[in-house]
Amino acid sequence: MLFKNLNVVTSRGIKKCDILVENGKIKDIGSFSAKGIDFNGSMTIPSVIDMHVHCRDFNQSYKETVETATMAAISKGVTGIVEMPNTSPPVNNEDIFEERRALFKEKAYCDYGINFSVTDDLSFFNGYKFIKIFLTETTGKLLFKGDLDKLFSYKKPIAVHSDINGIKECVKLSIKYGTKLHVCHVSTKEEIEFLKRYKNENITVEVTPHHLLLPKNSENVKPDLGEKKDREALWKELGKTIDVIASDHAPHTKEEKKKGAYGIPGIETILPLTLDFAFRKKISFETLASLISENPAKIVSNKKGFGIGKDADFTVIEEKEWIVDSKKFYSKSKFSPFDGMKLKGTIKTVILRGEIVYDGETIKKISCKEM
Repeated sequence: MLFKNLNVVTSRGIKKCDILVENGKIKDIGSFSAKGIDFNGSMTIPSVIDMHVHCRDFNQSYKETVETATMAAISKGVTGIVEMPNTSPPVNNEDIFEERRALFKEKAYCDYGINFSVTDDLSFFNGYKFIKIFLTETTGKLLFKGDLDKLFSYKKPIAVHSDINGIKECVKLSIKYGTKLHVCHVSTKEEIEFLKRYKNENITVEVTPHHLLLPKNSENVKPDLGEKKDREALWKELGKTIDVIASDHAPHTKEEKKKGAYGIPGIETILPLTLDFAFRKKISFETLASLISENPAKIVSNKKGFGIGKDADFTVIEEKEWIVDSKKFYSKSKFSPFDGMKLKGTIKTVILRGEIVYDGETIKKISCKEM
């Protein structure tokens, strides 16, 4: 398969090229005389990965399922997700993990990673690629009560949900052992200024659009939305201290949300909002590529990214304005704090491992893989 006349967005600039795909991988990048699918210079982002997604399912399938969440992802240009473990039942033992893996293999419309939660028992976690710990309360009962020093001594990559106190402790242990640490959804000026001082190549930092955009107390989310000074501090460090933008897609029913449930759906606005930031010059397209493509790929999977031998995952976009309408979401969660917002940047085509899985109207299911 040959895709022609793409303007591929990377952290080094925008590269006009043709892409030759074989067996789902990028075989060559250049300018070729052969005929192929011509995208007429459309802007293209490789390997869009949302590193923070709650797909619910199992006992919470009335809120969302793996099928609906991943269809939602594909419909708005996300080709890979990493799922959080605070499901019901939670992903904190081998049997549940394998059930989850089988569910994704059967139902997923995009590639995926599955986080395993460690609470206290450290005896069997070492075989899992994605580990998450919760050091402050959130949805579910997965508060870590084990030996944090011992956990970091295994030198397995760890994602953490915490306030500033837990972040400080995890950073100290990451530096002590050289353990890779991913700090989820930073939300305050204090957190980002601390991380700016101590961040190194083993520490990565994530932010959500709602913590960048929404004023304090406007939505019930965890961590809480910050004040203006917090949002300004986060914006200042986008693409610097902050490596990743992720949705923290947390679907609920409207009835649950009215009763105060924490979280908002975000998988269908994560890329559109980030595109809007770039088109309106709040960030550069190079920074966009780093935040939502290249850095997540480096953290999640060496199969992803842009280069020969990488998975041929691409999101082709157009510079058109559209209005967010949650009633049209593929997600079961039909509400959004961004309803009615006019965004610049629409999804034209989504390609997953060389196959067109979304053409602007129809989603096609192919066999998806664990990242």
